[in-house]
Amino acid sequence: MSVSVETAAYVRPMPGEYVGGDAAVIRDIDDGLLVAIVDVLGHGSEANELASQIADFLNRTPLTEPEEVMEALHRHIRGSRGAAAGISRISTAAGTLSYVGHGNTQARRLWRNPARLISRDGLIGSHVRSAQAQTMTLSPGDVLVFYTDGVKDRFELSDYRHAISDTPRFIARNVVEMFGKEHDDAACIAVKVGD
Repeated sequence: MSVSVETAAYVRPMPGEYVGGDAAVIRDIDDGLLVAIVDVLGHGSEANELASQIADFLNRTPLTEPEEVMEALHRHIRGSRGAAAGISRISTAAGTLSYVGHGNTQARRLWRNPARLISRDGLIGSHVRSAQAQTMTLSPGDVLVFYTDGVKDRFELSDYRHAISDTPRFIARNVVEMFGKEHDDAACIAVKVGD
């Protein structure tokens, strides 16, 4: 079943910093979108430099399967300070999402059939085990959020009921502003699924 999607991202450096080590990538691909959330170790300009390098790689790679993208990214930044990342392929034609994550990144469906996709232990650029993509069928009305560990993970839809009716731009920003940690960079991508 084909679906449509609306997306938005919001990235906030740690309070007191001008730039941070979190990044969000949303890129059109043949049958949908490549969506990636990234959290580089550390804060400030050095972390931002690697986050920008990763975002550039994710925007340029011809690969679209999350497992392949993750493996290529790991090789690309090998020997760096490292990062956590969650990479998803959303097929609007098939109405599916596939996800691979390493480190403290989160991928969740908040409404109807709440679900979490699990990120494995590991640090991209340093040590990761190969991971098989997890898949999820998408339905109109689904609200998906992808976020870094700068966002408190213990929130539920009951803590943010307007996520059902808000636009992705408001959802991404509100998740960071309502649940973001004061001592860390924070980033969120929001996806709303339509007919």
